[in-house]
Amino acid sequence: MKTRILEKLILSLLAVLFVTSCDKEKDFGSPAEEAIAISSITVAETPYNADAETICLLTNQDLQLNTIVSPAEGVTFPDITWTSSDESVVKVSETGKLSAVKVGTSIVRVTPAIGFGPAAATPSITVRVLNQYVYMNNVSITGAPEPTDSIDVGTTLELGAAFTTESGEPATFIRYKWTSSNPQVAAIDENGVVTGIGQGTTIITCQADDQNPGQKPSTSVEIRVKKVIPIETLEIINDPEFGRLGYGQEYQIRFNVTPVDATVSAIKWESDNETAISVSRTGKLTVHSMDGAMAVITATAGDVVKKVNVAVAQGRLCYSFADKFTPWTVTTGGAAVQLSDGTKTTIQMSNPTNTGSAKHRGDINLVTNGSGKLMTVNLSTYRYLAVKIRVPSKLISGTNSQGTVKLEMFDNPRTIGPVYCGKTPGSTNQNNQYEIFDSNEISTTEPNVLFFDLQGAYSGVNPTTWAVPFNLVQFKFVIADFPVAADWLYDIYWVRTFQTIEEMSAFISSEQ
Repeated sequence: MKTRILEKLILSLLAVLFVTSCDKEKDFGSPAEEAIAISSITVAETPYNADAETICLLTNQDLQLNTIVSPAEGVTFPDITWTSSDESVVKVSETGKLSAVKVGTSIVRVTPAIGFGPAAATPSITVRVLNQYVYMNNVSITGAPEPTDSIDVGTTLELGAAFTTESGEPATFIRYKWTSSNPQVAAIDENGVVTGIGQGTTIITCQADDQNPGQKPSTSVEIRVKKVIPIETLEIINDPEFGRLGYGQEYQIRFNVTPVDATVSAIKWESDNETAISVSRTGKLTVHSMDGAMAVITATAGDVVKKVNVAVAQGRLCYSFADKFTPWTVTTGGAAVQLSDGTKTTIQMSNPTNTGSAKHRGDINLVTNGSGKLMTVNLSTYRYLAVKIRVPSKLISGTNSQGTVKLEMFDNPRTIGPVYCGKTPGSTNQNNQYEIFDSNEISTTEPNVLFFDLQGAYSGVNPTTWAVPFNLVQFKFVIADFPVAADWLYDIYWVRTFQTIEEMSAFISSEQ
C-alpha cells in the first residue's frame, strides 16, 4: 500500500512541475489543483473504552477500530496507516483491526499514509491487554434528594454514582446506564443529569455498563417533580442567633412565604462571604470562621429579594463531629479517623506495638503551633468549653493511670497556657482536670460531657485580665495513656463553648 501511495505522490508532483515549467505565454488550461491534506482523524469510541484515551482487551481478543477522517471528501491522499508501539502485546492490521497478544500495554497510532500531518491527524490510543476484567458488584446513586424533597419543573439535578468490586480493586470499565421510568416527568442523560419535565414521580435507575456478561448490578431512586408556584412574599424570621453564630455551626434560616404552597425550592440563596459563612440551596448556614467575620445573606425569588446580616461571635465554638472531622486532624502517628456515622466520629488510637509505647494514644487538634493559623477565643464571654466523648476506660482525676483527656491551648507571645489544668487552682498535674457534667465518674459505655472553666488554672502563665480576646496558636485535646487492655477506639460527638453553666445544661437537655 505504501508503494502505491508513493507512486501517486510522485505522479502528482511531476504533473505540477510539468505545468509550471512550460512556456508561460502558452495557455495549457487551468493550473494544477492544490493538494488537499487530511486535517484530522478521530478514532471512534468502542464498547471496550475504559476512558476516551484507553482501550482494555483480554488476551487473544480482536477489535476493529473505526475512524472519522476530515475532510470527508476531496482529500488528495486519503489513505491512513496504523502502527503499534509494541507488536508483541498488540498487533494492528492495515485496516485498524487490533489483536491482543499478551498482557501489557501498547500505544496504537493512526496517521496519514504520506507520513505527516497536524496533531489532530495523528491521534493515538493506549491499549491495555489484561488476563481478566474487574467488574462492579454493587452500584449506588449519590446526590439524590431526600424522599420528602422534590425538584421543580424546568430545573436540573446532577446525580452521581459509586461502585464496589468483589476484590476491592478499581473496576476496569467505570460506566453507567441511566434510565427514567417516566420521561414525561423527568428525563436523564448519559451523565446522570436529571431535568424536571412535568409534575409527578419517576424512578431513576443506574445500572453498571461494564462488559460483564452476567451480573449487571443496578440501583434506583424515586424523584418527585412539582410544578413551580411563584412566591409572592418572603419573610425571613429574625433570630438573635444571626449575630452570634459559632464556628462549625450549621443553622437553618427560618422563613415564611405566601402563598403557603409556593415553591420554596425556587429561592436562590447567596452569601457575600462564602469563605466565612456559606449558605446552602435550602438556606442552611455553615460557619467556617472563628474570627468574628460577617456576611450578608440574600434570598431571591423572582422579583422578591430579602437580605439578612449574620456574624460570627468571637470565641464561640459549635463544632459537631456527626458527619465530618475536617479541619480537625489526628496528630498521633498510627491513629486515624475511622468513621463518621451521622451522630459521632470514631477515632482509632495508635497501636502500641507499632509505636513502641506501652499505651494507646490518639490526640486531635484544631490549631497546631507553627501552622500559621490562629483561633480566637473570648474567655470573658464564652467561659466554658465542653466536649462530648466516650472513652474506653474509667479516667481518674489527677492521674493518667487509666488514660487522660487533657486540653492544651496557648497563645504567642505566651499569655495563657501552655497547658490548661482546669478545676484545681495551683495544680501542676495536668491529667483529667475537668468537670463531668451531671456525674461523678466516667462512663465507658455512654458518652460523657466533660467541661472546662477557661478562666481557671493553667500550668504556665495566667492572664491578668479576661477582658481581651486571645489568638491561640495551639488548640488540642491530648487523648492518651490508655492501657493496652482497653479498647483502641473512642467516640467524639461535639466541642462547644458556652457563656454559662445554665446555657450548657439547656443545650445538653435539648439533645435528649
